[in-house]
Amino acid sequence: MQTLREKITFVLTALAYLVFHIRTGPTMGSIISGTVEQLLTTAPYCIGFTFVLVAVIRYMHDGKRPAWDRIARIFFTIGILFAFYFSLYEYGDRAEQERKKSEGKPATESRYFQHDNPKLPLYWA
Repeated sequence: MQTLREKITFVLTALAYLVFHIRTGPTMGSIISGTVEQLLTTAPYCIGFTFVLVAVIRYMHDGKRPAWDRIARIFFTIGILFAFYFSLYEYGDRAEQERKKSEGKPATESRYFQHDNPKLPLYWA
């Protein structure tokens, strides 16, 4: 990291890593605890994949290890990918829980199309 551009992109990558790990909640305490939990959940995966990728890079470059900032960028990039994947999983699970909660409630008019013939079954659009 010698130029200003490299320093700025390194900081932006680190910030993107943190932004992708932020979890939402009703209170600030739940946001912080959810974010820390997410960071601790993805950390082993990120460390493992970074280790393997650095080993492959070392093999390709005859044992020469990449600079520490390059290794950190690899870690942040892998962390962003895992955080994105886990957030999709969590938000999907949250939507599924909401769907199960509202399963017993009657459907509204906007959720189905009423046919002219009342004997025909209703079909979901």
